[in-house]
Amino acid sequence: MTPRKLRRVVLLGATGSIGRTALAVAGRHPERIKIVAAAAGSDVAGLAALARGTGVEELVVADAAELDALRSAAPAGCRVAAGSGAVVDLAARPDVDLVVNGIVGRAGLEASLAAAAAGKTLALANKESLVLAGELLMRTARESGGLVLPVDSEHSGLFQILHGRPREEVARLIVTASGGPFRGWSRDQLETVRPEQALRHPVWPMGPRITVDSATLFNKGLEVIETHHLFDVPMADIAVWVHPQSVVHAVAELVDGTLLSQLSAPDMLLPVQYAMSYPERWESDAPRCALPDWKSLDFEEPDHEAFPALRLAYRAAERGGTAPAALNAADEVAVAAFLDRRLAFPAIVDVLADVLERVSVVPADSLAAIAAADREARARAAEAVGAHAI
Repeated sequence: MTPRKLRRVVLLGATGSIGRTALAVAGRHPERIKIVAAAAGSDVAGLAALARGTGVEELVVADAAELDALRSAAPAGCRVAAGSGAVVDLAARPDVDLVVNGIVGRAGLEASLAAAAAGKTLALANKESLVLAGELLMRTARESGGLVLPVDSEHSGLFQILHGRPREEVARLIVTASGGPFRGWSRDQLETVRPEQALRHPVWPMGPRITVDSATLFNKGLEVIETHHLFDVPMADIAVWVHPQSVVHAVAELVDGTLLSQLSAPDMLLPVQYAMSYPERWESDAPRCALPDWKSLDFEEPDHEAFPALRLAYRAAERGGTAPAALNAADEVAVAAFLDRRLAFPAIVDVLADVLERVSVVPADSLAAIAAADREARARAAEAVGAHAI
């Protein structure tokens, strides 16, 4: 039997949920995966513990003020560095095969572009990389010979369905949504939603912003934009179905009417592992999906009247350029205001609509253009929050 090549991996966002899952995969398959370097935002203790448990060669903390603390905590012989530039350098490290980007937020974009430019295989969980700069990232990867592999469960499902299938056979793609904690609520009922209610997702454990975005369905809108860039499919050919059990992660409708779907238990281990193992499949500790145990699987169309954020995401993608980046920035401001109890839950979308109507849009062909759009959108969102404040 031919021995398997050991995959050398850089892990970005190493102490977050994606990072911890990737570490579990590496621990399950030490003969296949070696974590050689890891980065985190400011979690020095978490990085040091990771290094002691895995023997990584290099640690980076994005917060430059934590460098001395990292030096003190890191195991002997482990190189350390700090600052956002060091994180980007790590993503382009020449002696690695795979970069897992689990960084949360816009901070992950430069690292994704660096990995793509270096021709790496990029296991991408950072949604901003595609929402803000999807065309730029995918073009960079193509030109360098790199590969972008999705980690989100929906996009991983689509990737598995479409792998090796001619594009002309595919009529449309469908991503599924749990519907969040307020599925079936009217807009009037949503006026009473409090932050603690919005933070109770019925299926997936996630951070505060993405949990609120799931409650408004804005997160699903971002996933549609990601789908557009990952698979080079027109926005008009991408749909969303609400599926509260979250067992069917994605569906492709073929030109003859056949539906192909990817099903698995609602657990992030499988999509993370598949991105790390591709094109192979490895045994895993993920829970098995025994369909008889579910009794029924339900599907419905989204309620666009109660949850208009989804249509705003489509509108931003249709405008193109920096419009999705602006909408994403406005959402960060609006969600923060909601969590601070300065904004009612339905007014999150009102802020997004205001900003999308007023913001200027230019081609998203550089980090400078994206950063300028981000700044403008945040300023306009702050004004809109003031206008809609409780």
